[in-house]
Amino acid sequence: MTRVFPFLRPPSDVVSVGPWSRLSPDGTEPLPDTLVDWDYSTTLSLHRPVSVDGLRLRELAGLTEDAAVDLTVQWFATNSLLRGRAWRSALPVENAFDVTIECALPGDDLGGALELITSVTLRSSSPGASPAAPARPGSVLWSDRQRVVLEGENTLFPIATADFHDLPYPTGAGWYLHIDEDLDGAALGSILLLVNERHEVVMRAVRAASAPTEADQRVLSTLRADVLRVLVERALTDEGLQEDVDHPVGSLGALLVSVVRNAFPAFSMEALRRERQNAPALFSSRLQETSQLLVAS
Repeated sequence: MTRVFPFLRPPSDVVSVGPWSRLSPDGTEPLPDTLVDWDYSTTLSLHRPVSVDGLRLRELAGLTEDAAVDLTVQWFATNSLLRGRAWRSALPVENAFDVTIECALPGDDLGGALELITSVTLRSSSPGASPAAPARPGSVLWSDRQRVVLEGENTLFPIATADFHDLPYPTGAGWYLHIDEDLDGAALGSILLLVNERHEVVMRAVRAASAPTEADQRVLSTLRADVLRVLVERALTDEGLQEDVDHPVGSLGALLVSVVRNAFPAFSMEALRRERQNAPALFSSRLQETSQLLVAS
């Protein structure tokens, strides 16, 4: 199905990208689809050449030359559910802007499959733009996505299936995220996502996660958003979890703090706690936004 955008987008040929590569002990090598030698102590140093026709891109999107446009790289790790911006550059008005993307991703933020999204986005428009041009900051004019499977795909967030009839959970629920209480315990063994074998829709989506249908994608998006919600709620309801307290690397406490920081980089934990207490509906909407609930890829 072709996605229709509510604004003009330039053709894909205004951006030319080379392959991703990584820095290894043996030098630079192409980034494979699966990193068999990856572990949580590994920092991924990534590179990618990009060439953008900044002038033509603006013209074909209905923008003026004064429009502020960015070239960015976002990352998302499926197991840790962490995401962030790895790299950004303002996109000048040039016929051929050549740049090499360089970024480093710490291994303890990753896990599962790593998604790298290279995008051209609108930072701000300017007077004189076409009525059909994008106007909202963050509008995506062009994007490219690459997925890399890491060896630890099933270790940070282990997933197990079980019949909820035999467990103390609602039999009609699709899943349950178990989180231990010990903040200094290893995150690796502190979290378990249980999927209910009785829930056919969820089971089908989980089994098809490597090649999901559109319906499966909606289910998986809902599952990931709910897992993020539970993690954030767990962090904010534990008064013993503070940003200025150093928890051991790889611990549950360190993971929860990292989840909150990445999900809400503009908010302190105390500010989030106050909003959750005083404006729960607004806080719920903020969670939907940061988890990109039901946002098409």
